[in-house]
Amino acid sequence: MQRSGQITVFLSLALLCIFSLMCGLLESARTAGARCYLKLAADSAMDSVFSEYHMEAWNQYRLFLLESGEEEALQTAWKEYLAPYMDTSGWYSMELNSADTIQRVFITDDGGEHLNQEILDYMKFGIFEDMPDAKGAIDLLKNLKEASSVGKLTESFSGHTREAVRLERALEDINDSLKKQKDHWKKAVERLNDYDGGGFQKEAETLEQEMKRIPSLVKTYGRVADQLKTSLAETNKKKAALKNEISQKVYQELCEDTSSYEAYVNQDGVRRREIEGLPDKLEQLKPVINQAKERADEVEEIIDHWDDSDSEEDDDDEPDYEQLWGSVKDIWNRIEIPALSYSNGVKDPEKQRILEKVENFAQKGLLSLVLPEGCEESKGMIRGDSFPSASMKKDGRSPSNLLDRIIFEEYCSRFLTSFLSEEEKDIKYEMEYMVSGKKSDEDNLKQVVTDLIGIREGMNLIHILSDSQKREEAKALAGVITGVTGIAPLTGVVAFFIMGVWALGESIVDVKMLLEGKKVVLVKSKDTWNLTLSSLLELGSKGLVSGGKEGGGGIDYTGYLKLLLFLGEQQLQNYRLMDVIQWNICRKQGDFRMENCIYQAEIKGSVKSKHLFFGGRDPLYPVDVRTEKAY
Repeated sequence: MQRSGQITVFLSLALLCIFSLMCGLLESARTAGARCYLKLAADSAMDSVFSEYHMEAWNQYRLFLLESGEEEALQTAWKEYLAPYMDTSGWYSMELNSADTIQRVFITDDGGEHLNQEILDYMKFGIFEDMPDAKGAIDLLKNLKEASSVGKLTESFSGHTREAVRLERALEDINDSLKKQKDHWKKAVERLNDYDGGGFQKEAETLEQEMKRIPSLVKTYGRVADQLKTSLAETNKKKAALKNEISQKVYQELCEDTSSYEAYVNQDGVRRREIEGLPDKLEQLKPVINQAKERADEVEEIIDHWDDSDSEEDDDDEPDYEQLWGSVKDIWNRIEIPALSYSNGVKDPEKQRILEKVENFAQKGLLSLVLPEGCEESKGMIRGDSFPSASMKKDGRSPSNLLDRIIFEEYCSRFLTSFLSEEEKDIKYEMEYMVSGKKSDEDNLKQVVTDLIGIREGMNLIHILSDSQKREEAKALAGVITGVTGIAPLTGVVAFFIMGVWALGESIVDVKMLLEGKKVVLVKSKDTWNLTLSSLLELGSKGLVSGGKEGGGGIDYTGYLKLLLFLGEQQLQNYRLMDVIQWNICRKQGDFRMENCIYQAEIKGSVKSKHLFFGGRDPLYPVDVRTEKAY
């Protein structure tokens, strides 16, 4: 019996197509699942690698740092964490073939930006009081820049005051020399009246020696005058350049009080012409002096060779001394010692020197002056050849925004020690190191004190310029120093110098208060001002300063350290913070290095997997995966 197989063949072919489609779909689903599984395994393995962060860095500074040595160490750790996933891959049937590190980003890379980012990520969970908003941060930065600019200009103009005082002292030396010449001339006349030829010759020679000093004194005067004129021109350029950093009101007051410097230089031009004419005038007197000396020699010779025999015949026949020495006196009276129509303008040099002594405190001996009584600074020394900052390279990145800077400073104040910290360390002044970057605690504290003096001096001078009473007190003291007959421009020059020194003295009191743990307001008022002018003179004469009274509000020492950081360079501070972290961790782990700490890494892995239904001669196929992780 013959039967037809069409349906069987059709069903067989149909089932073959269906089973092939199903197997293809299963294989495709399995392949996609394998890739998903592999990506999950790779990411989990990388998470496990990064979970081995440095515990000491986290405990002390709340930073995630993955310490790693050679590049292979990271790959090895990743392979170890990936291995269990390969062993339990099930029907995905995977086997790791190779692993390569694509990228390792260290915490010290990119200008320390990654450290800064970790700090911001941590600090965003903090609760801060009195944190300025964006506008407040801008206003704060503007005030600090204004204080810094005013401080720089004050320092420059104070230097010009010292130059003006040196000019007055050079004029005093010239006047003293002219007075001595007049005195020798008068003494020579007295010797002639006494018929003392030897005494006259001695006084005449002394007069000539004193005259020889005048060209050198005039040259010194000219050199100081030229230096003052040149340096003042440079300062005026600097003042114009800093105009945009100073408020219009303060700038106008500054220009008003410093205009006397320009007036002084202009007025000195007339005086200088008279002074520079002295050598020629004295040169014209030398032939007359020589003539008088020669006539004196002739008179003495006449007297010495007087005919004694004639005198025996007539006892009254003696030389006429009055006539002989009178001829010398007639010549001598033709000598007119010039006198300047200008006298030096510093009538009370002692007070001027006392004020200059206060200013010199800023260059030396400042730390011992402001340290609280009985307190000694730390003697810690930093050995930082392997510090991150030693190999820092600027990358030209744009600075962080102002609020980020403030958050960074707040972090530093929470995790770093300073002069007022009670915690004892080998290197105690960590905040001060962030500001200064010196090799010793003492040097860092000195630099911070100097910087604080600079900020406070600028802010204090701004207050003096806005206080008419203090300005009048400064002008009154300037009048005492220059004298009633002192030239007006010089009085104005000394008055501004007094204002600058007064602001400096008040800043010394302010810093002493800060180191005593007290608070100092950023912008002073009459109620928060501490130092009187009499106390300023006492400070200069005795070198002693007492802390002022603490007013309401204000900023403490740590707050001012944060202001100094706010003015500093962000990238440099990032690396100095890494220096501090490395130094402290090295106390327990000597080989710890920040440059070996990974912030971000990327690894490429190659895996072989088996085909489930297909494969032929080569049932294995490669699967690549990339995984990346950053703290």
